[in-house]
Amino acid sequence: MANNERLTKRVKKMEDWIAENGSGPTLDNFNYLLDMLKNASQQFMQMEGQHNQYRALVEEFFTTEDIGDKWNEFIKEKDDAVQKQQAEEVSVQEEAEGSEEVIEAQEEEE
Repeated sequence: MANNERLTKRVKKMEDWIAENGSGPTLDNFNYLLDMLKNASQQFMQMEGQHNQYRALVEEFFTTEDIGDKWNEFIKEKDDAVQKQQAEEVSVQEEAEGSEEVIEAQEEEE
């Protein structure tokens, strides 16, 4: 019986706290953020589902039209072009004089 009374008191304290603090800027902001997180999560799941459907359609199209080989050749050409651009040499600038050389030159002038 003592446990029941103790739990009843705790529930009453919680109800009182909720009545006092049940609304207000902090709780409203928290609820808003939770709603936004839930909405963003749902939107992401929808976009992911649409993306997967699109990928399945593209794969089906490539298979039925038998253009997979053409696509692979196209990608290989693009990849080769990117690699050629990266292979171009960049001119090397002359190194700046070292600080010791500058100090020695100043001493000789004096």
